[in-house]
Parts: sequence; structure tokens; C-alpha cells
Amino acid sequence: MSNTSALSTSQTIHLLQPVHARRKLSISGLSLNGLLLFAASFLVVGSGFQSMRPEIMGLLLHPYLIPVALAFPFVVMMRFGAFPGRIAAALVCFIAIYYFSILAGGGIVLGEVFKMASSGLTIVTCALLVRRRGDFVAGSLGLGIAVAILAVRGLQGESDGGGSALDAANRNAYSLFALPPILLGGFICLRMPTVSMVVKGILVACTLAALATIFMSANRSGYLGSALIALMLFWNRRGRGLLLVGFVAGTLVLWISQFGDTKVFDERIRQTMEGNASDDYRLEIIRTCIEIGLSNPVIGVSPQNLPLELGRRNQVGHGVGYINSHNIFGHILAGSGIFCFLALAAVAASMWFWKPRNGIAICGKDDPLYEARSLMRMIIVLWAVRGVFTNDILYNPSFNIGIGLCIGLCILSETAREAVLTAGAERALATARPPNTIPRTAS
Repeated sequence: MSNTSALSTSQTIHLLQPVHARRKLSISGLSLNGLLLFAASFLVVGSGFQSMRPEIMGLLLHPYLIPVALAFPFVVMMRFGAFPGRIAAALVCFIAIYYFSILAGGGIVLGEVFKMASSGLTIVTCALLVRRRGDFVAGSLGLGIAVAILAVRGLQGESDGGGSALDAANRNAYSLFALPPILLGGFICLRMPTVSMVVKGILVACTLAALATIFMSANRSGYLGSALIALMLFWNRRGRGLLLVGFVAGTLVLWISQFGDTKVFDERIRQTMEGNASDDYRLEIIRTCIEIGLSNPVIGVSPQNLPLELGRRNQVGHGVGYINSHNIFGHILAGSGIFCFLALAAVAASMWFWKPRNGIAICGKDDPLYEARSLMRMIIVLWAVRGVFTNDILYNPSFNIGIGLCIGLCILSETAREAVLTAGAERALATARPPNTIPRTAS
């Protein structure tokens, strides 16, 4: 890219507009990878049914891992060089320190090892499977349909108000699955004008079903995540964002007023305003996690021993010997130490401050990478906010697939960016070249 390196930022911005069509052509379409992404994302529906999760070595296998595991060796051999080096290094460092903290806790805990490996494998595989814009849309669509099916299942359970969407899980778990496809679907509807209206209609319908289940399940962290997505989409696209958010909110309010029950919602709002014992309990656990992390800064007390340590320190007040951390940041700090916590922060920073391969800074909203990086930042914020309420987000299939799709879209945008900047550089050199002149001879 020697030609483009000579262009200033202002020149690059100016040159993006005339060759805007090349960006669309370079990343449009759907590849076979998109079908695999759709299948893997759709199989997340199996995570909600125990009957669909085969038991292997004492662990219940998530069905979506089967196509992901089959695709992993092929995409790594063919495309691993496309995966951002800074993100890969930070991710490997985080997983390595996390594994070391498990060993320091007194042996290998197969469940923790397998779940962490599955998370990293899912993120990398989904990212490298995105070869065309349609692949990203297909993965998002499959995930949206999967959580919508779980939503319909949850809404059928009248006695628990949406809590039966997932087998052997509390009602708070559903929003972990639902929030990423809601964000991805909203982004596609607002930022991808060439996507079929049929696809967008399906995404909106899936979003409505998921939001209805979150509302009926009385999950306050789900309420917060949904409101955060609405705010980010509005902030990102203002007018269009307001229309989409307003339409979804209006439709949801109309449905609930006709078929739903607001008593649970009203009670949850009252508890949030007045406070309750569970809020104080969570704050106490977070304070204890910080104390444990500061007392064991290098490697923590290990993820498998953290619940026992929390129970030991709080047994007088609560009378239980095994307490979940309920917070991903406290879980990492106390369970694996400060260095692992910093490695997790490095993973987030490497995604947030995406560094273009060619070294040219992102040049405003016309840059193909601008909108992809915006989505990346939105899902990081969503992960962090929802992670305040649970440590299971580290292993959640929906979030891991969503993060992988966002990384894949950024990689894909780099390809489009190369096409745009190359065409722009050629145009600049052509217009800057002085015309050939032939000296006039005397008659």
C-alpha cells in the first residue's frame, strides 16, 4: 500500500466517497461459510434443552460446538493470518493465565478447562468464517431465530413468566442468550441498507419475542441490557435509530398491554428504587472478591476454589459454604489474580482500539472500518455491563458467537478498506500527475 501511505487523512476522507461502491462490491454476497455460521448459531437453541445436550466425560456438550469444532482446524490453517495479532496475543495470554490459576488451585478441573477452551475456539472460528457480508448476516440471523424459539418456549410457561426458556437455569440466564442477537439485529437493520427487508423483518420479529420474554422474566439485568442496546443504537444512528427503537418499544408495550402482566415488572422496579436484600448481598460479594484479589494478587485463589473461599468468608452472615461470585470482574480478580484481570482488560482494549493493518487511521464515517468498529465497541460495552451481574458470561455461547462475528466484520471491513483506499490512491495519482506538454517549435 505504498501509494495510499502518501495520502493525508483529509485526502483519504475526500477520496472515499467517489469509490464508495467498490466497498460494497468487495464484501457483498454469501459464501458457504455463511451457511455454516447460520447452522452453528441456530444450534444455540440446543443449549436451552437438556435433551439436546449429549453428555461427554461428565460434561453436557452444547450442540453448536460440533460445527464450530469441525470448522476450526480448516479456518485456522487457511485464514489464521487474517486474525488480528494484538487480539490473538491478548486472548492467548488471558487463557494461559486463567489455566495456570486453575492448576495452582490443586489440579485440573475439566469443566473449567473445557468451557474456557470452547469460548476461545468459538470466538476465533466465528471470526474467521466471515468471508462476506452475508456470512455475518447469516450468523446473526441464526442466533436471532434460536433465541426467538427459546423465547416462545419461555412465554408458554405461564406460571413462571418466561423463566422456562432454558432447562435447569434460572430466569436471569435467558437475557445472556438474547442480548447479543438483539444488538446484532438492530445494527443490521440500521447500518446495512442492502440487506433484504425479509431478513430485517425476521430479525425484528425475533427481537420482539426475545424482549417480551426478558420483560416477563423480571430480569433486571436484562432490562438494563435492553435499555443499553436501545440507547447505543439511537446514539449510533440518531434518526433511524429512534424510529427502530420507537417501533420495537411501541409494539412491545402494545403486546404486553393486551396479553402480558405488568405486576412482576412493577415489583422489580420498586425493588430497584427501594433496594432489597439481594442487592446488598451482591455488593457484599463484590467487596469480598476485591479483598480476596488484593490478598492473592499474583494468581488468585483459583476459579474452582473461589466459591468455597467466598462461602468461608461470608458463612457467618449467610450460613452457606458455597457462594457464586455473580460478577465476571470479581470472578477474574479473586479467582485468577490481577495479572489475569489485566489480560482480560488487554483483550477488551485490543478490540476497542482496533488498529488497521495498513496503519492508516480510521477516516470518519465513510471509512468501511468505522461502522464495524462501532459495533465492536457496542458489544464490548454490553458484555461489560451484563458481566457485572454474572460470571457465566465468560462461557456464554451467544456472547462468544456475537463477539466472533463482530471481529469477523472488522476483518472483512479491512478488505473493503483496501479496495477503497487503493482505488482512491490510483485516482489521486492520476489527477495529481501533470499533463504531458509538447514544446511549440518555431514556424
